[in-house]
Amino acid sequence: MAEGLDVVIDRMVGDWRETLDAIGSVTDADISRVGYVGVSMGTRFGLPLAAAIGSQLRCAVLGKFGLAETTGMYRGADPATRIRRDAELITTPVLYHVQWDDELFPRDGQLALFDLLKSPDKQLIAYPGPHAETRPEATDEWCRFICRHLADDHRRAPDR
Repeated sequence: MAEGLDVVIDRMVGDWRETLDAIGSVTDADISRVGYVGVSMGTRFGLPLAAAIGSQLRCAVLGKFGLAETTGMYRGADPATRIRRDAELITTPVLYHVQWDDELFPRDGQLALFDLLKSPDKQLIAYPGPHAETRPEATDEWCRFICRHLADDHRRAPDR
């Protein structure tokens, strides 16, 4: 992180974009319709990816992350400025997961991040428990959300 968080995030976004392009070049996968699931660190780095790939992203599950962090976390890893900017670029359907008793990311910061997402189709789910806890019904909801949106999108896509 000594090189700066934005540099690390930009490099990671570039790596993921190259990965998508590589998948598209060697498989029949339609990389123009991508779903993303990433909570906690997966939101810290995945939200900028979601913003960067724009309309290629058809839906995303994000959460367990927010604009505020508890004291004691590495200050050099505070992504609030970048996350605010990128959140406002996301217009794809989003399911946002909040751990109600999260000890790392205070609830108000998680809700503030949810509010910044510009998607007209965003949903919030909340479950009791600490940051590291994920109930099976939450992951089931993530899967249903992604499958529903990718399937709906596939039915709307023109024949190729």
